[in-house]
Amino acid sequence: MNQRSILFFFFAAVSLLSWATDEIVINRPGQQHDHIEYYLPADAPQALYDPDDMEIIIVGDGFADYYDVDIVSMVTMQSVISTQISGYGDTIDISSLPDAYYRIVIHTSYNNVYDGFFTIESE
Repeated sequence: MNQRSILFFFFAAVSLLSWATDEIVINRPGQQHDHIEYYLPADAPQALYDPDDMEIIIVGDGFADYYDVDIVSMVTMQSVISTQISGYGDTIDISSLPDAYYRIVIHTSYNNVYDGFFTIESE
């Protein structure tokens, strides 16, 4: 297989993944953005919500050794899922969670904290 074919399949797979999922905007709590450009640290993961498969996809590049992930219900303010995943990322099954508004909190092996919000809605 030549390099063009490999690149085509790679970008096709990435575009299909992003089409089927919703990105969860990840922030660092307490950080002030006083410039137009703001860059997250190298250990920042990407988080995606896949409503079809009912899972959260955490994408890391291996810079962090691991991620501690907590999903908190914004209704009860209780942690409903708590797990540790590889620094390269993994999926988290959320099919047991009811329709509601949730906060995802991600702690890295470098003691950085990131969070974002997502909503589970039945179709």
